[in-house]
Amino acid sequence: MRFEGQVAIVTGAASGLGRAYAIALAERGARVVLIDNEATQTMDVSLNTALNLEPDSGLKTCGDAIKAIGGEFKSFSLDVTCIDDITAMIEHVIQSWGRVDILINNAGIHHPCAFEQMSESSWKHHLDVDLNGTFYMTKAVWPIMKRQSYGRILMSSASSVYGDMYETSFSASKMAVMGLVNSLHLEGSEHGIAVNSIIPHAVTSMTANHLASAVRPLFSKTTVVATALYLCSCKSPSGQHLSAAAGGISHTALVEFSPSRFNAEECTPEVITERWPDMYHAKPFTAHDSGEAQVLAWAKASANQRHIQIE
Repeated sequence: MRFEGQVAIVTGAASGLGRAYAIALAERGARVVLIDNEATQTMDVSLNTALNLEPDSGLKTCGDAIKAIGGEFKSFSLDVTCIDDITAMIEHVIQSWGRVDILINNAGIHHPCAFEQMSESSWKHHLDVDLNGTFYMTKAVWPIMKRQSYGRILMSSASSVYGDMYETSFSASKMAVMGLVNSLHLEGSEHGIAVNSIIPHAVTSMTANHLASAVRPLFSKTTVVATALYLCSCKSPSGQHLSAAAGGISHTALVEFSPSRFNAEECTPEVITERWPDMYHAKPFTAHDSGEAQVLAWAKASANQRHIQIE
């Protein structure tokens, strides 16, 4: 699988999985735009491939790794919540390389906090980076991809969507990103734009302290990077959520279990309480293609119960 002639933008590229994604794409022929918020090295968005960064800058070391394998890259130190800087970066990329084929929205923050101790500013900041930053970046490349009739957008979610202690803001922002994928891929389908999310887990500076030393070696980046490359390729599906970690890859979806049917006169909270154990374990389950599909399923089931024919 190769990416020659394609331009890929990777946010959060200075370290961790973002760095791994960027290098892997460059190894396979893509020209890569590296983005990270390294304000301590440069206060403004840079429109140059060579930034005035400190020797230990993550953007610099990532760029050096790409240069060492003969790849092409551009580096931008910017905040994904700053629309003006994003616009300037996109304009420069288009002037230089003429297109954007791949966007990996990997930038994010992680600050676990007990809910009662979480400030409003902390809540807003988390959603601003993880959710709004993803929106701003995607909005910036969307018209370009539509004009090209081609694009691949990969959102980064997290296992916290299943729920974790002290992760309310992180879980909420990552679940919202999955909702963005579910709707946006429908808009992109007629324009050749595939939109997916990855739910990765690998040893990075963000996750290392949350993995026991005995299992840490199992969580290399190999599985995650391979999954990301697949979702960035011309062979990728759309509207999907793939979990990738420790040698395992699985298709993840929001599903509805087989519904229990109630007549109007018997649908009371007491009856629901009594029937809850059966409802909880009901099978089989159904994965709906869209919210509209779920509404239609509800309508058909209710109509069938009342012997009403609907188209």
